[in-house]
Amino acid sequence: MSAKEAAGHVHIVLAIVCGLAGGLLADSPAGAAFGLLSGILAAEVLALRKRIARLEKERQPAGPPATERVVEFEIEDEPLSTGSSSGMKARPFASDLPPPAASPPRTEPDRRPAPQPASAGLLGRATSGIESTGTLLKNFFTTGNVVLKTGLVVLFFGVAFLLKYAAQRNIVPIELRLAAVALGGLGLLAAGWKLRARALFYGLGLQGGGVGVLYLTVFAAAKLYHLLPASLALAVMVGLVALSGALAVLQEARVLAFFGLTGGFLAPVLMSSGGGNHVLLFSYYALLNASILGISWFRAWRELNLAGFLFTFVISGLWGYTSYQPEHFSTTEPFLVLFFLFYVAISVLFALRQPLDLRGYIDTPLVFGLPLVAFGLQVGLVNDMEHGLALSALALGLFYAGLATVLWGRLQEGMRLLVEAFLAMAVVFGSLAVPLALDGEWTASTWALEGAALIWVGIRQNRFPARAFGLLLQLGGGLALLAAGDPFVENGPPFVNRFFLGSGLTAAAGLFSGWYLGRHRHKLRAIELRLPLPVLFLAWALLWWFGAGLEEVRDVFSYRDRRDGAVLFCTLSFHVLGMLGGRLEWPALNRATFGFLPVLCLAALPTLALGDTPPHFLTDWGRLAWPLAFAVQYLLLRRQEERWPPRLMAGGHAVSFWCLLAVLSHEAAWWVGRLPELAPAWALATRGLLVAAPVLLIIRRGARLGWPVRGRLELYLDLGLLGPVLFLAFWCFSSFLEPGTPAPLTYLPLANPLELAQLLVLLVLFFWARACAEKPPASLSGLPVATPFILTSLLLFLWLNSTAARVIHHFASTPFTVAAMFHSVVYQATLSILWTLTALLITVRATRGGRRQLWFTGAGLLGLVVLKLFLVDLSGTGTVGRIVSFLAVGSLMLAIGYFSPLPPHRQATPGVGSGLDEPPTADDTQHLL
Repeated sequence: MSAKEAAGHVHIVLAIVCGLAGGLLADSPAGAAFGLLSGILAAEVLALRKRIARLEKERQPAGPPATERVVEFEIEDEPLSTGSSSGMKARPFASDLPPPAASPPRTEPDRRPAPQPASAGLLGRATSGIESTGTLLKNFFTTGNVVLKTGLVVLFFGVAFLLKYAAQRNIVPIELRLAAVALGGLGLLAAGWKLRARALFYGLGLQGGGVGVLYLTVFAAAKLYHLLPASLALAVMVGLVALSGALAVLQEARVLAFFGLTGGFLAPVLMSSGGGNHVLLFSYYALLNASILGISWFRAWRELNLAGFLFTFVISGLWGYTSYQPEHFSTTEPFLVLFFLFYVAISVLFALRQPLDLRGYIDTPLVFGLPLVAFGLQVGLVNDMEHGLALSALALGLFYAGLATVLWGRLQEGMRLLVEAFLAMAVVFGSLAVPLALDGEWTASTWALEGAALIWVGIRQNRFPARAFGLLLQLGGGLALLAAGDPFVENGPPFVNRFFLGSGLTAAAGLFSGWYLGRHRHKLRAIELRLPLPVLFLAWALLWWFGAGLEEVRDVFSYRDRRDGAVLFCTLSFHVLGMLGGRLEWPALNRATFGFLPVLCLAALPTLALGDTPPHFLTDWGRLAWPLAFAVQYLLLRRQEERWPPRLMAGGHAVSFWCLLAVLSHEAAWWVGRLPELAPAWALATRGLLVAAPVLLIIRRGARLGWPVRGRLELYLDLGLLGPVLFLAFWCFSSFLEPGTPAPLTYLPLANPLELAQLLVLLVLFFWARACAEKPPASLSGLPVATPFILTSLLLFLWLNSTAARVIHHFASTPFTVAAMFHSVVYQATLSILWTLTALLITVRATRGGRRQLWFTGAGLLGLVVLKLFLVDLSGTGTVGRIVSFLAVGSLMLAIGYFSPLPPHRQATPGVGSGLDEPPTADDTQHLL
């Protein structure tokens, strides 16, 4: 058998031993778990064996070796290749390699792995378990000395079963039985030592089997038959462990160490009767682990460390699951701490004993699995103690922090990875101690702050895992805050209770994380750059802050004042965010302050559109909230002058102006409407005038105004006036349906508040239309140039009709409704005469100006008059009103025919066509107005 097969076969033996041991315990769930975990350890060991065999095959000279020797392998980094699951390869020590045989060289294809990054094997990743394990199991039963391998396994368990059988039937005196078994074990040990020079692997196997038999014999003599005192039995077992360890180190054969330690760990399991002394068991295991620690001082045998770790904690866990009682704490806790310290020291020694070219390689399952397994067992020990888990987690975190500090102070080359792993454990258990000791709110805030600190450390040290864990901590903090209880239940004074303060600290941590990540984007990895992490953290922070704040507003303010309380909270918050954005020079935060404007608009919309509660703005808290809100909004516009993008800044100025005019006009109209004895027409007129006055001021005197119009006059003349102008047009149309009673004054045509306000608004619209004709605004680029004049002309025409209706309403006592006016003979006759006069005015102006398009507009209106006469007015031919309608309209049509004939065609431009095909122009409508 070649040396390359030895390690793998021994590992298979270990796997079989573990599996059979689990089978012996199959009468309980613990036995199945034991076998499963043992199999996992065997698979881990087998992975390393496959890599060793591959490399040895590449480097071994042709021909059979002269002698069969165990070869000690030194792990070193090697790039991964396709089909290989580890970046590690083994290099045999020169002193252990057999001399090459004198046979002709053999040519084989180059199977060296393709070069890849050296860091790929840094943590010693395992090969794919299913495929490699199946192959090695097949090799175990089909290659090498199968009889020896199978015989050792069968012999080991046969001795155990024999001892049980003999003990149950008392066939032979127990002293004689134990002595015979012990002599057999010594014989195996002696034979193995003698055969080591001729057949090393065979001799090492016999030595391991002999040590295992001696383990069983001593343990049975002490525990089953009480022939040996416990102290003496432990001393003998310690001697056996020391003997097997010494033999393994002397012969540099981890095979023997495996056999010895496996037998030592399995002896109490196989011989257990279910009622043993746990102190004796754990003391014995402590000595076994001490021997592993001693071996680790000289050799970095990873398989041995993992085997001891697995046996110790699995068997201890099984005992705790089946037999632990709270009164056992004082005799159990010290052993758990001792085992934990043993394997922490072993993991450190493993990293220190690596060759120089592998410094930094750590035993990942041991480094990260040990604290999780140990803390899991600790949970079972202290679960019923007040703050027991919290104190345990805190102690574990402090221990790892202290250990990392010590190692960092004495840092050797390549040990940085181990230090960072210990720091990570310190952070994890320190964070875990918080929720175990405190409530959800403080847990969330602590985790959030720790997460922000980890992101800071991850940026400073350029460590991606630290940044990733910091992100997870902050997410976990948010979930803990939500799970802490119902946030809608009062839990303290307003804005200083646990939920709000926890949300505030969570928001602060997210805000800092987003800013710091955005400031150091050049240090982030590609996977981090694919996500807008700074923006996501900012959104996370704002969500927690405003969510908690608005919930506090809901609890503090009454239903009537909640809207104003929310505006006040948002005003103060965005003011602070604006100052932070300028100081931190964080573009994302500066842009986020634009969100205050939509908040203002949404808060004002219910009152403006629906007259909802409260019906106006300057109520109790509103007297403070709304003036302060608009002051902060314009302060943000001033501060972000150069920070917001141009389009965002333009939208901010325009919408702020719209919102301010809407709130001012609504508030003024509400207060006017509250004055005693004033009719609703006064409030309606006030609303229109307060919007029209600023529009007129900007159109006529905009160049002389200060900030914010100064420097942005074109913006205000374009987008800034679009909203107010549309409002004025809608206001005009809706005001035409009002009777306009000027109580307490007497109605006089044109000399009443509503119609005067309408005239002023129409005048403002005319000035706006003329300004648009001089310089068409970009916001109306898709419309004809004459659109503003057409809109103004149409509103003027409707104003004439509504004014006539009001005159008839007030002086003829006709109800001011659509139905009443339609059936009113006087109003219909008035409309006919008014429309005809309007048509006369249009056609006369068109004839004098030679504008055929304008003339046809008047002619069309005249056609409507004729149509109206025969469809509406003709139904009342016997009334004076109808007679007056026909006579007046007929006379005016004669005047139109005489004074304003159709203008002649203009000289047509080739390819353009006649003027009849041209739409009305701005000059036409402006000339008419």
